[in-house]
Amino acid sequence: MRQCQRLYAPLLCPLALFGALATHAVAATLHAQPSPTAILDKVRANSNRPIDFHAATFPDTVYVGQQVTYQVAVLLSESARTRLRRNPEFLPPELRGLLAYELGAPRRVAPRSYGGAPFEAHVFQRALFAVAPGTLMVPAPQLSYTLPQSSSYFSREERFIVRAESAQLVVTPLPDAGRPPDYTGAVGVLRASVTIDSSTARVGDPLVLTMRVSGIGNVKLLPRPVLELSWASTVPGTERVSVDTSGAFVRGYKEFDWILTPSQAGRVEVPTLRYSYFDPYRGAYAYAETAPRALAVDDGTLATAVEGDNASVLTLRTWRGASTSSLAVRLEAWRLPLLVVLLLAPLPWLVLAIGARIGGTRRSRAAATASVPRPVTLRVAGEDDGDHARYTRRTLLGALAQRLNVSPQELVSRRDVERTVRRRGVTRDTTKALLVLLDALAVQGFSEVPTAVAARDDLTARADALLAAIHAEAVTHARTIRAARHAQARFALFVALSAAAIATPKRTVAALPVTPGPALVQATNAPPGGTLEATVARATALYEQRQYSRSAELFADAAQARPADADLLANWGVAAWAAGDTVSAVIAWQRAARLEPVAVDAQERLTLLPAGARGGVAEVPMIPVPALVLAAIAAWLLGWAMLAVVRAQRSRGRTSAWMGFASTTAVVALLVAVGAAAAAAWGYRELDATGVLVVRRPDTMRTAPGNDANAMGGVATGDVVRVEAARDGWLNVVHADGRRGWLPAGRTIPLVSPAVIR
Repeated sequence: MRQCQRLYAPLLCPLALFGALATHAVAATLHAQPSPTAILDKVRANSNRPIDFHAATFPDTVYVGQQVTYQVAVLLSESARTRLRRNPEFLPPELRGLLAYELGAPRRVAPRSYGGAPFEAHVFQRALFAVAPGTLMVPAPQLSYTLPQSSSYFSREERFIVRAESAQLVVTPLPDAGRPPDYTGAVGVLRASVTIDSSTARVGDPLVLTMRVSGIGNVKLLPRPVLELSWASTVPGTERVSVDTSGAFVRGYKEFDWILTPSQAGRVEVPTLRYSYFDPYRGAYAYAETAPRALAVDDGTLATAVEGDNASVLTLRTWRGASTSSLAVRLEAWRLPLLVVLLLAPLPWLVLAIGARIGGTRRSRAAATASVPRPVTLRVAGEDDGDHARYTRRTLLGALAQRLNVSPQELVSRRDVERTVRRRGVTRDTTKALLVLLDALAVQGFSEVPTAVAARDDLTARADALLAAIHAEAVTHARTIRAARHAQARFALFVALSAAAIATPKRTVAALPVTPGPALVQATNAPPGGTLEATVARATALYEQRQYSRSAELFADAAQARPADADLLANWGVAAWAAGDTVSAVIAWQRAARLEPVAVDAQERLTLLPAGARGGVAEVPMIPVPALVLAAIAAWLLGWAMLAVVRAQRSRGRTSAWMGFASTTAVVALLVAVGAAAAAAWGYRELDATGVLVVRRPDTMRTAPGNDANAMGGVATGDVVRVEAARDGWLNVVHADGRRGWLPAGRTIPLVSPAVIR
């Protein structure tokens, strides 16, 4: 797997970077809450009050159970801020039919002007939840404060009372359309998960199942779901609630416990549990679903199958005799040439585009010179200088409109003339001279008092000269300029992609103080004599004879010889699982699944592992990274090749119906390449086992490094964690269930051995 990752990482760089530049992120489904100071943009302060007071709700129409943000703003004038001796007293409104939470911390805003007077604002927030539909009134809150009557220290104080606005809130009932039959009243944006305190059990012995419902909303009011199992009796247990009000939304989680007592033996499963809720931001009902949990229930023992018994065991994979990394091995020598080909794929199109730009500009100027007549001498008979100036100005603007291929209505104002001629490539000096001439003609032609700004011949000569200059400088059409800018942008993008690909640093693995355990030691020994085929055959025979421990050792030796062979790793895990070696089973099955994430049997093996070895940092997504990389490369080359062909045909003046289809197909191919590269990059990151460890002996997680630190729950044998930091023989890890804490380094073993990492 590490060989595949080293091969595909530089190939993914230009494609993923191009995807980031070519696509936009999808917007969040939640409607954004108002900013913590939104009320300041809504209120109108009274500059006659030394301290002003306002209140508002956001929004004013909600569903039952949806959050309403209630903001209160206290505005202090400069004089009040200097004279105020004690904090004002706030009397909140009496809320009926609403549940309230203090939201975040008070905000102090820099002084801003209201009605010409500066005020310093202090904003307080509350989250309100309506429990019943209807129209609710939020009464006006009250603020009382005292100010001294003079600047003397012994001056008497005068008491003032101000009231803010009352608010009206419309609470809409939940819709009947689409309401699930099992809906019990939960409102918010929720997700659910299930954990069991043991991966094995026996008939008659109770165990605890916990369902956690978390997300955005008033989690205190979440109702308990119904749980019924055919293989066990269920008794409701305790409930735990945690509410977080530090952000813009009230969020948290609520945990529901059940006491399960199994009544039948065998492999049983906690099915997918569905918790229905109403999403007020989408206005629709939805389900929060949990993942199914498998459980082994024994008749009278908690131990796993021992060697020589008649218990049912897992079947071995048929060894294909080839390493999974064979594709990476074949392409290893072609990595650099293939990367060069990917970076040079847009080069033919760029060369043709730049060549067409240069040739098109020359042809357009030659055609413009041949097709547009020389500037007509602007002369008119008459004695009135004003008539001559007006005629000259009108004729000059008409000639400009014809030369620049625009409508005369686009050259009405001075700003329009300047913008239009500059966009057509006219130099700054010529544009300035044109504007000066138009101003002179306007003064002479439209002034109420006759004014001779310049002689007729001088104005006419200047107009003729400017038309000739504009005729030589202007580009025939703005499309040529846009094409040139687009070509320059694409060339800059190509250069940026090339530089990013060349400068991409290789990923390194930090050295962690991890003590090798027995499973790692056995995985670093070469097969003891004989060929690899003989070792695999001997291990398979021992497994069929139910000598699981010896079979697991031989499979481990074979997997060390071929660390990227998913078949050997899967069989090593099966033998270790049958022998009761949970740590080796977790290591082998996790590595096999990360090599072949789309293999169904590999994913099924992961569901057999303990609860601490599934989900979170131990999750293995089913995404085929090599196939996506090859698809991205093929689509990338195809898209640029078709664009180059279309550009070559157009440069020769050929047009046909298939060129439009080819252009569309090329764009689609490039978008497919971008999407496949982005998906492959995400899969590569998720399948990376760097820093992933397996707990080989139970221990207690600590809030800080050291045995004297507070405990925060335990870890069991086979649990999967990811290292965040290391200090003094302790590791700061993230557990598969989301917990963060410190563990002794000697209690863990790396998922990927150092030999495989290198």
